[in-house]
Amino acid sequence: MTEFILLAGFLGSGKTSLLVDWLSLPEAADTAVIVNEAGEIGVDGAILAEGGALPMAMLANGCVCCSLTSDLVFTIRALVEAREKAGQPPFRRIVLEGSGLSKPGPILRSLGPLAPLRLAVRVVSTCDATQAVWQAAEFDEVAAQLAAAGTIVLTKTDLADPAPALEMARSANPLARHVLETDRLARARAAFAAEDGGTVAVQPSAIAAHPRVSVLRLAFTEEAGWEDRLDLLEDLAAFCGDRLLRVKGFIRRPGADVPLLVQAVGTLFAPPAPIAAAREAPEGLVVILRDLGLSELRAGLAPAPVRIATYRDGAALACTPI
Repeated sequence: MTEFILLAGFLGSGKTSLLVDWLSLPEAADTAVIVNEAGEIGVDGAILAEGGALPMAMLANGCVCCSLTSDLVFTIRALVEAREKAGQPPFRRIVLEGSGLSKPGPILRSLGPLAPLRLAVRVVSTCDATQAVWQAAEFDEVAAQLAAAGTIVLTKTDLADPAPALEMARSANPLARHVLETDRLARARAAFAAEDGGTVAVQPSAIAAHPRVSVLRLAFTEEAGWEDRLDLLEDLAAFCGDRLLRVKGFIRRPGADVPLLVQAVGTLFAPPAPIAAAREAPEGLVVILRDLGLSELRAGLAPAPVRIATYRDGAALACTPI
């Protein structure tokens, strides 16, 4: 299965440098990279291929680089079709470097027409150790980029103490895998390594105060049925809208032994997928919100058969019914 990796991160946070480091590694082979302009990455040895509707470059390590047209879906389809026509196996991964001011949610929603390709979609976000703390307080895009990520990579750690940025990133998204690595190649390798999709545990000690982002845990009451579980997912998206940053957790169909993994970036929910390795995992959803208070959420979801737990001072408080 081909991975689609959205490389997110605010302006100047080191996305391109991280990507260049990754492309220098042998394990990056069979990667397709989508950039805004052909040649933007500037990898030595690239040979520009102007033929066809999509300018493409063959990189020295066997990767392919192409320019992004106005239609992301068209660009991805063109990459996949060109690979098939060449008689080669599918790419192992396709990496899109997003704009520094873009939010991941709308980009991922635009991929809907590509569902038949069965891409494994995930987000990697860079976090600038020198500027991320004040940027997160000033720009909504930073919170959205961090909350959407499955992996957050601390960059520019040689220029500033990374501890404040790491604390902020953990408070914005305690569900993510946080990469703090000083060696550039080791950092790139860790950034693009496959994630464990079944890990949803929140580490309370990693949750710090954030002025606009809150982390909640939703648990179903005993009387909740299967339709109640599905309705809650829809109600979360409808009520929270842009204030919903991330959802991850497990739901269980009555009578089933294997739980279903639920994941969402913004209001875009992936189809629930069975995770056999999480057979013993407790049911529940961890929700990351922005600018939405607990009392307002309770009122918006009532009378759903769920309990909501909040986190205070690094500890999870007891779930209480809404």
